[in-house]
Amino acid sequence: MATGEFAAHAVHIHAAPTSWIRKYVFSLDHKVIGIQYFFLALTAVFVGMFLSLLMRIHLIWPAAVLPLLGEIKPETYLTLLTMHGTIMVFFVLTTAPQGGFGNYFLPIQIGRQIWPSRFSTCSPFG
Repeated sequence: MATGEFAAHAVHIHAAPTSWIRKYVFSLDHKVIGIQYFFLALTAVFVGMFLSLLMRIHLIWPAAVLPLLGEIKPETYLTLLTMHGTIMVFFVLTTAPQGGFGNYFLPIQIGRQIWPSRFSTCSPFG
């Protein structure tokens, strides 16, 4: 029996995480990482929607004074527009499909029970 052949085809299984932070924040499980990316994208959607709401308020009432922001000047409006576009493109349109669904569904579709560790270390928090 050749031990080299067996070692090359052996599946490396990690020990089960013992704490909540180890399981859900610094996880190596592809499903947990996919859910992390999905919730990161969902959070970015809400931030982008809030920026869009501020821009729409400015379009409806140009001279309105908002609490904590004051009057929205043209420079502030352009800043809101740029931040909204950047967040929606880079954190929503790229994070949710590639990071979220790719990490969650791709290993299931190709029939892998355990995803290799070098791919799983690309989690958003680890």
